[in-house]
Amino acid sequence: MFVGRAVYVLGLAFVLFSSVLILMSIFSKHGGEAVVPLFALLNGLIAMGIGELVIDLYHRKKVEKS
Repeated sequence: MFVGRAVYVLGLAFVLFSSVLILMSIFSKHGGEAVVPLFALLNGLIAMGIGELVIDLYHRKKVEKS
């Protein structure tokens, strides 16, 4: 359960941080690269999905036990 929540929170942090970086690169005068933050955003979304699956699996096992 702890692992699922930790992965979910880590993914959420990646999503928030990369969203801020994407917005900063869009509105900057120099038009910086947005490729790395896009991959970080994808990585964060994948981590959030895996964390959600782990949490859901833990709940299913808990319900089946009782």
